[in-house]
Amino acid sequence: MKPILINMQYFGPFENETIDFDRVRDSMFLIGGRTGSGKTMIFDAITYALYGTLSTSDRAEGSVRSQFATDDDISSIRLEFEIRGKRYTIERTLSYSKEGRKTPVPPKAVLYNASGEVLEGSINGVKQKVLDILQLNAEQFRQILILPQGEFKRLLTSSSEQKQEILRTLFRTERFVQFEKRLNELKKEKLSESEAVEAKIEGLFNTISSGGLAEAQALLEADYPTFTKRVAAIREIQSLIEAEKDRMEAGLEENRKALEARRQDLQQKQENNRKLQELEEIKTQLSALEADHSEIASLEASLEEYRAVKEMEYALKTEDQALRRKTDAEAALSELEVQAGQVSRELEQVLGDHAELGEKDALYKKAERWLNATERFMDDDEIARLDETFESLNKRKREICRENDTLSQELESIEQTLASEAWDHRHSDQLNQEKFQMDNDISALRQDIEEERTNRRYDEEKTGLSEEIEAIGRKSEIIEAARDEKKSSIKSRFSASDGVHIEHLVRHLEVGSPCPVCQQNVETLPEENEYLSEAEEAELKKFEADLEALEQEKDSRDRRITVIEELIAGKTRKDIAALEASLREKQERRDRLSEEIEADRKKFEHKQHLDQRYNKLNRTLSDNRLEENNIRHSLSRVERLASEFRTQSGYERYEDFTASFRKCRQALEDYQRRLRENEKRQQDCRDQKSRLEEKLTHQKDQIKTLIVELEEVTPRIDSFTKKTGRDRAYLLSVLERTDAGSMEASIKAFHSRKEVLASRRAVLLETISTREFQDTGAVEEEIRKLEEKDESLTNERARLMANLEHNQKTSDKMEALIAQHNEELEEIHALVALVDAVSGRNEQKVSLERYVLTYYLDRILHIANVRLLEMTNHRYELRRSTSKSSRKTGLDIEVFDFYNNRPRHITSLSGGESFQAALTLALALNEALQQESGGISLDTMLIDEGFGTLDPETLDMAVNTLMELQTHGKMVGIISHVEELKERMENILEVTAVNERSTTNFK
Repeated sequence: MKPILINMQYFGPFENETIDFDRVRDSMFLIGGRTGSGKTMIFDAITYALYGTLSTSDRAEGSVRSQFATDDDISSIRLEFEIRGKRYTIERTLSYSKEGRKTPVPPKAVLYNASGEVLEGSINGVKQKVLDILQLNAEQFRQILILPQGEFKRLLTSSSEQKQEILRTLFRTERFVQFEKRLNELKKEKLSESEAVEAKIEGLFNTISSGGLAEAQALLEADYPTFTKRVAAIREIQSLIEAEKDRMEAGLEENRKALEARRQDLQQKQENNRKLQELEEIKTQLSALEADHSEIASLEASLEEYRAVKEMEYALKTEDQALRRKTDAEAALSELEVQAGQVSRELEQVLGDHAELGEKDALYKKAERWLNATERFMDDDEIARLDETFESLNKRKREICRENDTLSQELESIEQTLASEAWDHRHSDQLNQEKFQMDNDISALRQDIEEERTNRRYDEEKTGLSEEIEAIGRKSEIIEAARDEKKSSIKSRFSASDGVHIEHLVRHLEVGSPCPVCQQNVETLPEENEYLSEAEEAELKKFEADLEALEQEKDSRDRRITVIEELIAGKTRKDIAALEASLREKQERRDRLSEEIEADRKKFEHKQHLDQRYNKLNRTLSDNRLEENNIRHSLSRVERLASEFRTQSGYERYEDFTASFRKCRQALEDYQRRLRENEKRQQDCRDQKSRLEEKLTHQKDQIKTLIVELEEVTPRIDSFTKKTGRDRAYLLSVLERTDAGSMEASIKAFHSRKEVLASRRAVLLETISTREFQDTGAVEEEIRKLEEKDESLTNERARLMANLEHNQKTSDKMEALIAQHNEELEEIHALVALVDAVSGRNEQKVSLERYVLTYYLDRILHIANVRLLEMTNHRYELRRSTSKSSRKTGLDIEVFDFYNNRPRHITSLSGGESFQAALTLALALNEALQQESGGISLDTMLIDEGFGTLDPETLDMAVNTLMELQTHGKMVGIISHVEELKERMENILEVTAVNERSTTNFK
């Protein structure tokens, strides 16, 4: 990432400052300027533009808003940067508190591409997009691309976990973590699947049925160490159930034969009884038919009469309908004639009304023309408020005149005040410089006081450590004396752990023979040996452990004393009381200067306030004059509208016009409505008259047709009534009440039923074996018992067969699952071994990712040591600590001191040594990343201070090293007050501060 251009508005001491980094994009440049001018604020601006946070973590966002910014001024940063050949632009505004507003104004952020297209427009969206582009978060950016003032050692001294996050991002080792996670997930899945299979096998075995057999149930309840033995037990259970099923089938066959014989005997007796019962029922039915014979004869007579009348049915109904229709038609004809007369009279009245309306047509047409000409004035708010508008404009004109007089007087007063008051910026700068120098002196005194207090604490700590060492020596002497006394009391006895070896050696010794160990002749065999008890051995071990612990405590205190002596060696001791007195004197002077600066600032602010007020009054006066001109134009337009309204409407007052307009329009609408209604009534009367005439003609024709029909049918009916002696009403009633079909069906059913019953009785008399009913109760009881036994045996056999089938299917499933489970177990064992190796559950306790990270860290340290050894005259070398290893360690860095030939903690380095180590580590990280050709671009390095702690030779070496980077296309920016650097640099960005405001300029 390379910054190209940055613009800062009301950010720190910068009011509106733009820095073009494009001219030093592949070079090294120095940012110079006096303390407090805002050099570090440039790094803050770059970091804040990218991440919304500052280059150092101990400052808040609100601390960088310009002190001289007003509530209306917006603090913002616009950064253009380039990465991997693509350009982007970020714009951010800071959050700030505004007077009169309860909540702070929220910050904003926008990210553009090179074409100006918005990529993200929200705070969170820009944050995520920057992370995607740079692939570094704010903390990693501050530790890798920027070495901030006071924080340049953070990468060097960070914990293993912090380095892991940085290196993981830079070298993309997250894939190894994901690989490890996926393996663990796969292991869990496989183990879960294996457990599920085992549970399934267990569940299947629990579903095996014993068939109700005690011997089989005992096999089910037994314990089986393996799945194979469970399958064998299932086979034994199947054999027992199969034998029981065969026994059931033999008993079932015998029972079914007996049941079939008894059923045939019962069927014969039931058939004979049924036939006897049927004969009795036929006899009863024949008797009932004889009782209905007279009713059937009456039905036959009524049916004959109905058939005779049926021949005259059409003539009778035709005459009856024609008579009724003729009566209805004559009544309708009379009603239509009355309606026709009414319609004729109504039409004459409507025509008379239309003639009266026509006489007023000319008057209403004139009214309509006036309405059309003046309609545009109706509901026109501007016309309605002409008088009000005219008065309002004149009133505002008078107000502006009075206001302009007041403004002119105030402007004249401000001009006189500004002429009489003067503010000297040179005096203000002199006060600020003096206060700045006083702040530096106070800071130096405080540092001297703190250093002397620290040295005194070191003296006290050294004295305390010496006393502790003497106490440890006395404790050691006491323990050694007790140990020697104990040893002298047991010197003739051996340790119990050596007893086995001693006894074994004694058994192989012979007097006069050489010893197998020393090869000397054995003169006498040793007597019985004595050995130490466990308590005595434990006591001796405790003595040694206590002495070793005391020795370690003494060594620890000796090392601390050595460190303290190194820390205070060569330091000039000072009088704290004198330093504190000098500090109080300078603080009092600084306070007086602050009061003078505050008074000068208020004077300056008063001048600024008068300038702003003067400009505001001028703008207001100009605006008033412009408004006065607009009012004159408006008054002219209002007068023109009023004249046009009076001419065309004929009215002076708008209210009179609107009342007359509405009244005239209502009268015209009423006239037009009555005219339309009259025309509609004329058309309705004519249409109605035409329809009535058509209906009259139709009714007359219908009456003539009915008369012709009656003349045809009436003679035939008169002849039939005379022949039968029945009148028309009786004949019609016969047709209405008689159901010929039902009567004919009843007669046929009677004769048919009688013939069927006689035939069936004859057949039954020929087929029955005996005329007496037979008892079937005993046979039915025997059959019931046999059926119950058959059902019981059938159910039992079906249950056993179902058990056999279920057990066989379950056994087949279990065998298939067992085979699958055995294959999966082999895969799981191999997977568990792989997971343990990748996750670091091994002897080395190193995961796959940590192994890769230690490889990269070793490479980085190797590259860094090439420069560090040269800078430190081959004294210091950075090494990866190997003191302990776990998943959370292994990336700690220690420094090896070749002068003392032992490793040291990284924090024991001095300020200059720490800067050298941090600088070489940052450069090495850049080179290692370039060698990896990863997706992270580290084309920039920004260093804030640190060079002041270097000696001339080391400074020269560090600058040469940084200059070498620009040959590889890197941008290197340095903030420093070291004069030697200014002499070496070709590009210097000078930051100049005047009256709390700073500007920049490349030299």
